[in-house]
Amino acid sequence: MSQNTAPVAAAASTNTKQRLYNRNLVVSDLSVKMDKNGKPYANFRGGFKDRKNGADVKIFCQAFGRAYEALKDELVEGNTIKVYGAHEQRQADEANGIQATRSFRVVGKQTPREEIPAAA
Repeated sequence: MSQNTAPVAAAASTNTKQRLYNRNLVVSDLSVKMDKNGKPYANFRGGFKDRKNGADVKIFCQAFGRAYEALKDELVEGNTIKVYGAHEQRQADEANGIQATRSFRVVGKQTPREEIPAAA
């Protein structure tokens, strides 16, 4: 039996109902802010190609905590980053002028699977 050591498989096996996706995102509109506890997080637009129709897609992305710390050196305008995370539906908040939209919450950096030596 082979073991899947990919971070997506490991994270998906925990008690979460969200499906995790690997994404190669091109960073644009980057802003780094501080939360109410003084910890930094990043908001940015992530660009990628839609697999179904090949169209360019830009989605609002956020990286918090450990995900931000792992990516902070790679979060540069125009840089392509390899991450995995979950798509979420942001709720509208009319009072603050926020529209309902899809977003992508970065869980972590993609890490390559371990190479399994071929049996000789």
